[in-house]
Amino acid sequence: MPRRKRSYIPKIKGCYECSQRRIDCDRTEPSCRKCDSKSLSCSGFGPVKFRFRDGLCRGSKKPGERRYWRMMASAAAGVSAPCSIDSNNTTQAVQSPRDTTEDDEPSASGILTEYASSSDTCFFSDDDAAATVEQHQDGDLALASPPSPTEDVYRAEYAYLSPGLSLLDSSTRFLLSHFSEQIAPEMVVIDSTCNGFRHLVLPIALTDDLVLSAVLAASAFHLAGNKGYNAHPESLYAGAIRKLQQRRELTGCDVETRQRVILAIVVLLVVVMINGCSDFPVMFRMLQSALDAIGGEEELVHGGEVAEFSLRQIRKMRVYAAPLLSPDAGLHAMTAQSAASFDCLTYYMDRYPQHAEKFFILADLRRQAFSIYIDRVLGVPWVNEDRVENFIETFGTFPRDAPGEHIVTWSSFIVASETRNPDSQEFFRAFLTRQYTRNGFGNIPRALDLLEAVWSSGGDVDWPALLPEPKVFIM
Repeated sequence: MPRRKRSYIPKIKGCYECSQRRIDCDRTEPSCRKCDSKSLSCSGFGPVKFRFRDGLCRGSKKPGERRYWRMMASAAAGVSAPCSIDSNNTTQAVQSPRDTTEDDEPSASGILTEYASSSDTCFFSDDDAAATVEQHQDGDLALASPPSPTEDVYRAEYAYLSPGLSLLDSSTRFLLSHFSEQIAPEMVVIDSTCNGFRHLVLPIALTDDLVLSAVLAASAFHLAGNKGYNAHPESLYAGAIRKLQQRRELTGCDVETRQRVILAIVVLLVVVMINGCSDFPVMFRMLQSALDAIGGEEELVHGGEVAEFSLRQIRKMRVYAAPLLSPDAGLHAMTAQSAASFDCLTYYMDRYPQHAEKFFILADLRRQAFSIYIDRVLGVPWVNEDRVENFIETFGTFPRDAPGEHIVTWSSFIVASETRNPDSQEFFRAFLTRQYTRNGFGNIPRALDLLEAVWSSGGDVDWPALLPEPKVFIM
């Protein structure tokens, strides 16, 4: 008697992490139990998951393709370890990923200044636009052209992604992948399916050239120090600014266009964090000008998921940016707008109540930094070493390498500016160096340079007046 064929049972796909470990996934939302048990960030089970592979073309038979993609994967990994740390976790040398020679170092400073207007009534200035575009040519997608993977390999590697990726060249896909895996996790408290820099920004980038240019510029600057990868980050950055300038008239635009312009500026603020350039004050004024043009942030309150995501980022960035613009701006932001800056923490606390205790510590550390800064601006005539020690003690209760440690960068920088104790200075120096080792953002070496200048000045220096001098966005 012939054997009956067993009926086909379609395989239910689990999360990306379980599939890579070749284990069955229980598909628990928002993250599966098996990822939680291993303290992994679960990618979830949405139809469009921007959990990119490293781009290695396993099935490619074209000469040089596998070698190219291995180089790209190495570049993405190599950017995360630019510092030299000794066994005591103290800095021996902090070198930017772009610290090679002065001639080789890509510089974005001044590109934005040539575009932006100092007028509060105009979103952008047209005066120097043509000259700047001419100076920084090929600003759209001036990328090194790697070999394209074969169609079969592309289907195998990217089948679970949006079909829109198939319309992009392999260099662009790689930069999108780098943003998803190396940059997006650094911008949120916990990297998960709630990460708007991945599941909101990247799909929009596939359909909007302005947002795409901002994302590509972020990845290109982040990769700029890796030998063998030349993505011309300044050209991408200039191209994003040019496209932003072309959309300066927001008054008559539809809601979607307004939201995408705001979102693009948020991403460009991430760019100036990554490259550590001095365009930050102009970019921040540009954000405020765009908000004014659409009628204020109230227009984003009930504008949907993208608008609400942008608003959370703006409220957080506004308070972080204020003391880096002027002491008066810092004092106003911390006394009048500090509550709204906790929106991001609240957002993640609602979704991950199991981490509530850690979130409370993070919130307490930020409040302590607010208090120290406010007292110093108001002229308290002594150094608050006891409060610095209390900050360090509170920080010590936060589990090492637990989700969210990286968002203490700004608070640590503010409190570090207050201390004159060598041991406390070493604590903050080691912490900031560790964060730079983790993310490779160019603003952290600039922050360390500023702290060394403050510490070496001795005495009761008016450090809030020194913070705006480098014009760098420390967050």
